[in-house]
Amino acid sequence: MALLFITASVLILGVYLGDGTGDPARETGADATVVGHSGEHDGLSAARATEVLSESTISVTYSVEDVRTEDDELFDEPVITDASTYRRTDHGSPIGLLADAALANHRIDGEPVLAYGDEYEEAVDWAIRENLLGAERNFYVIAEWEPYDGARINGTATAGERPPPNADVSSTTTTVPSGFESVDEDELESNWIAAEDWWDGWIDDMADHWSDVNDSSDVPGLTGSDNKSYAAAGAAIGETVVDGFFPPATSQYALENQGINRELKVYHYRSMVETVGDFSFRSPDTHPPLVRHRANAQTANRRVLHGQEGGYDFTDADALAAWIGADIPRAFAEEFAEIDDEYDGEERDRRKLETVLEALSIEDVTITIQTWNE
Repeated sequence: MALLFITASVLILGVYLGDGTGDPARETGADATVVGHSGEHDGLSAARATEVLSESTISVTYSVEDVRTEDDELFDEPVITDASTYRRTDHGSPIGLLADAALANHRIDGEPVLAYGDEYEEAVDWAIRENLLGAERNFYVIAEWEPYDGARINGTATAGERPPPNADVSSTTTTVPSGFESVDEDELESNWIAAEDWWDGWIDDMADHWSDVNDSSDVPGLTGSDNKSYAAAGAAIGETVVDGFFPPATSQYALENQGINRELKVYHYRSMVETVGDFSFRSPDTHPPLVRHRANAQTANRRVLHGQEGGYDFTDADALAAWIGADIPRAFAEEFAEIDDEYDGEERDRRKLETVLEALSIEDVTITIQTWNE
């Protein structure tokens, strides 16, 4: 059970919901517009709940001790521990922390990457239930993150209970920043359209890091005439995902550190590549880039993205760039099929590109808040 210490500066929702009327499109403390969708009952209640959850501040203390149950190949316990080693405290707005919980809960093809994601989600859920919305039990909040529509790498966190099937539901949807940078759409566009040139240049760049890569290397795990465009998309989107989960500066600091912060960062790296594919980092105690005295977060990020040398062929779809490249045609299978039926040549390529660009959402976590009367 999570260790919780909650402080809040809020209006109790049960009182707040009964106060007057207003516009169903309102600005929240998260710098986002809330759009209300209501049934016949008070249609503003969900919008006002969003304001409370955006403008309040809470502190949540939780445990990450579930990492101790992981395989020794993923997590190494620090030599020195005490009662506070596995305790973490985060501060922020309730919907901001629920968004963080969705990211902590990130999954690849349904498999969780971090052992403690559920614990964090439960802590935020408890805080919202008991301290913010305690006077209004009929609520449900969903935080959802995915880098593009239908991606099999995604994260979700919830608070409250789902509404009954026959409930008169008032709903709002807003977004909060994920902390990830936006995908460079200009780069993605140019690489997608000129995929052959991009692939040749990318192979040359990879050959600088992997001696067994040459111009004959094929596109990993992809089939069809668009495979190099999908690979280009996987590289661009994957780089943003990796740098979002492993910011180079803070990751470098953690890898050079001692104690639990280093071990949690190493664990995240190892668990990520284990979940994506069949390769793993060599021992973080003896081999760079995870070994403390030779730590290199940028190299570690590149290996999460493209794989690593040493009994592993990076052209297999086991690293994240290739994995996303293979996921793109699956996520957009219906749209791409319709485009194939109606267009060909450059227009066909551009239509597919536009479909992917319009679906990008990596920099946002979508928050849906529902309230209802029974």
